[in-house]
Amino acid sequence: MPIHLKLAKGAREIDDALWLRHEVFVIEDGKFGGRPLRGSRLVDRFDAFPDTSHMVAYENDEPVATVRLIKDSEAGMPVDELLDFGPVRAQLLAENAVADGQAAGSAPVQFGSAGMFAIRSRWRRRRDVIRAMFRMAAAALHRRGVTHVLAAVNHETAGMYRRFGFIQRSEKVWNEEIGDHIIALTGTTEDLVAWARGKLPETVLSLFEYSCDRMVLRAGESVFLEGEVGEHAFVVDSGEIRITRERAFGEELTLAHLGRGELFGELALIDDKPRSASAFAVSDTELMTLDRETFQHHLREHPEHGEQLFQVFSSRMRSMGELAMVLAFAPAAQRLEFALELARGQASRDPDRSGRLVFRGGARELARLAAVDEPSALAFLEQASAASTLEFSARHIVFLD
Repeated sequence: MPIHLKLAKGAREIDDALWLRHEVFVIEDGKFGGRPLRGSRLVDRFDAFPDTSHMVAYENDEPVATVRLIKDSEAGMPVDELLDFGPVRAQLLAENAVADGQAAGSAPVQFGSAGMFAIRSRWRRRRDVIRAMFRMAAAALHRRGVTHVLAAVNHETAGMYRRFGFIQRSEKVWNEEIGDHIIALTGTTEDLVAWARGKLPETVLSLFEYSCDRMVLRAGESVFLEGEVGEHAFVVDSGEIRITRERAFGEELTLAHLGRGELFGELALIDDKPRSASAFAVSDTELMTLDRETFQHHLREHPEHGEQLFQVFSSRMRSMGELAMVLAFAPAAQRLEFALELARGQASRDPDRSGRLVFRGGARELARLAAVDEPSALAFLEQASAASTLEFSARHIVFLD
């Protein structure tokens, strides 16, 4: 089942985070010296602070992972009670003062922390979920003005943090309260966000980057199904998505094959009509998700973005209208030509070889786009390949500039 990651909003989701901590740390791992009582919560005073927030990951309605995010204040942060971060803070402030002298206008240092990371044992091998949690946490802290993240973590998980860009600042130290060795690490939100975003292309939803929740799917899992009522739009962060629609007699038609940086499901931001198509993960996939309420609130705050957004939406609707007309009235050869142009439009540049565009799909996907049988699509591609306009395999069509 897909894993949905969100910033906790409301009592139920916050309570899920507190319950999950006890479930993982005390019951599953035997830490914190607590009594393993099912249904209990693991809480400290920092959970009551206004600058504290929680991220929770759900499979269906079951919470499976959580992390706590805190912006520094006069009351300090939990990491300061676990390790002496005084020298680390002083060093980071000094480094920033030097950098500030070299680059005028840089942001002042604002510390924050990400801690209480708990993931249930059944999901601990899901690196995609863990990676998505860190990506979303980095964006959430950055949005709140945090420049440097301080973390005191179980020494057994320190390697994972280093892979995400954290720097180790201490040797492991035994903590009696937790009942384990811990290590001090730091990272800048700028570096963490750059790692999280990678080379994600600019899209219309880039305007909402720091408002987006996330969804993680395995190959074959559905994002949504035709006929469902939705309230989210999506951008592919990694992996591939296939958009399909059922025709008469149960035949499946592929409308689009989408890769990194591409937007889909956007009409749900405007109305509450049923979905007109289904979306499936072709491979293991991570999505950024934006809900209708956040989208509409953003437009009220930034009406100047409306024109750009609706130009994208109208362009998508026009393309779908053209596709419907071609499928309804054009002969097979013309449908294949139109489908090949759609595939070219959905192709991405080959990062390893210039002058090449790569569409994720071969003859089978082209046949679905054109509503023809696969042998006809294969013959069409072979003819185009003989003319040296493209190359193809079972999984890709490569357009040659």
